[in-house]
Amino acid sequence: MKLSYFFLLSVTALSAQDFYWNTVSARSLGMGGVYVPSNTGALDALAANPAGLTAIGAPAIDANLTSVLARGSFTNSVNQNSPIQTPPGLLPFGAFGTPVEHSRFSLGLGILPEMLSVSQWHYVDAPGAAGTTYGSQFDKSAIIALRAVAGVGVSLGHSISIGATFGVDYNQNHLETPYIFQEQPVLAGLKTLLNLKTTGTGENASVGILANPTRRIKLGAAWKSRTVIHSTGHAAGNAGQLFENLGIPNPAGFTYNAAVRNVLPQSVMASALWQANPRWTFALQGDWVNWGSAFRTLPVALTNGTNATINSLLNSTSLIDGVPLHWKDQYSFHGGVERVLTENISIRAGYAHANDPVPSSTLSPLTAAIMKDQLTTGIGYRVGRARFDLSYGIDLTAKQSVAQSALLAGEYSNSTVRIGTQSLTLGTSFSF
Repeated sequence: MKLSYFFLLSVTALSAQDFYWNTVSARSLGMGGVYVPSNTGALDALAANPAGLTAIGAPAIDANLTSVLARGSFTNSVNQNSPIQTPPGLLPFGAFGTPVEHSRFSLGLGILPEMLSVSQWHYVDAPGAAGTTYGSQFDKSAIIALRAVAGVGVSLGHSISIGATFGVDYNQNHLETPYIFQEQPVLAGLKTLLNLKTTGTGENASVGILANPTRRIKLGAAWKSRTVIHSTGHAAGNAGQLFENLGIPNPAGFTYNAAVRNVLPQSVMASALWQANPRWTFALQGDWVNWGSAFRTLPVALTNGTNATINSLLNSTSLIDGVPLHWKDQYSFHGGVERVLTENISIRAGYAHANDPVPSSTLSPLTAAIMKDQLTTGIGYRVGRARFDLSYGIDLTAKQSVAQSALLAGEYSNSTVRIGTQSLTLGTSFSF
């Protein structure tokens, strides 16, 4: 099964620590993805825990630039270590935070990544129903979900603060690949080439709390709601090889109006930071992401079809298909350390581990969110009111095999996917 899975983020922006983006700044990523409040950290406060807006001591701009390089291979009955061929890209994002003068309030605005992927695999399309294959394919998929967010933090005293955000996700999707219908009664198991593009928006919110039980210890917790995105657009394709194999002499091209309902999951995080002394800081974080409720089945609706043969088979110009996902909830652990070397220079290191949310029964190369372990490092430099941070992360190559696939046509039975990534993030912040 190849469609619909592109909506789930393929590998370019995946990591063991964050399939669903949590912290985003170079400083936090250098410490294994742990949220660390700071006086210029508007990005992470809006992304992870809005109570952290109260740590901002003056108006501040916080901006990042991230590049991710993916590596991987796919093996099945007709492919042997076929490669992922996604070129590295650059992703800019930023935020602004400020305290409200003579009050307990702080405000923040930002554009942040929510779920991001641009992926391209090159492998041979395995024969499916009626022996249908579309030969060597560049399977392209992309999903962009960016969050425009506003937040407020409130200090309730010297030792506790709370915060909340409201955000709107803008979503773009693109898929160009063979597609096997999974649940449509007449077409189930049949395969066609498909090029699908949709866009949509959805709303979400988050709340958080930070507490300082002692001068050296900071504890935090936050919850982010799920996001329901109804995206619409167009689909076009060609079922020529299928029609030929079935002995149907008819024009094979078609177009549809397309609608996809994406659900991004709710999540919970808890963090702890210990400043052992002025030079050493240690941090831990745990996350829960509710994939089990969000990614059960992915519904795809196609309407106003133009192919007479398909319309005749269905006795309709519309069809609804559903893709079984059956993902599991994800739990992740993050640990990081920061060492101040001089007044202006700090170095960082971190580790993150997460369970694999994707069951083997529904795994394909376009849903290979299977990475479990990530190592990170980083460096920070402060000069005047400006801070510059650089982080590097490597997701160790993960391998997952499928014995008997639950997806129709059996193309992914007896297959193996290997995935890994490297990322480089440059961040800068400036307080006025």
